[in-house]
Amino acid sequence: MSKLSKEQKRLLVWLAQPNNHLEICRQQGHSLNQVNGLKTYTDEFGNPYKFDIRTLNKLISEALVSSEIIYPFGLKHEKYILTEQGIHLVSSKELTK
Repeated sequence: MSKLSKEQKRLLVWLAQPNNHLEICRQQGHSLNQVNGLKTYTDEFGNPYKFDIRTLNKLISEALVSSEIIYPFGLKHEKYILTEQGIHLVSSKELTK
C-alpha cells in the first residue's frame, strides 16, 4: 500500500463512522459516469471538508473502499463502503503515522 494523504485518511475515518455513508448520484449522458454535486462533506460538528474525486479513486485503487450500484427512487447511485482491508487500517494505529 502506498502512502495516503491527509485527505485520504480523513475520508477513510469518516466512512468508518457508523452513521456516515457516501452515495453518489450517477447519470448517463454525453460524459459517462458524471459526478454531480460532490464537492464537500461534513463531520459530526458540521465542519465542511473539501472533497476531490481523486481521493475516492485512490482509496478504491488501494482496495480500501469498494462500491455497489443501487437504485433508490429509480435513480442510479453508487454507494461506497470500506473493505475489510480498509476497516483493518482504520482500526489499527497505521493511519496516525
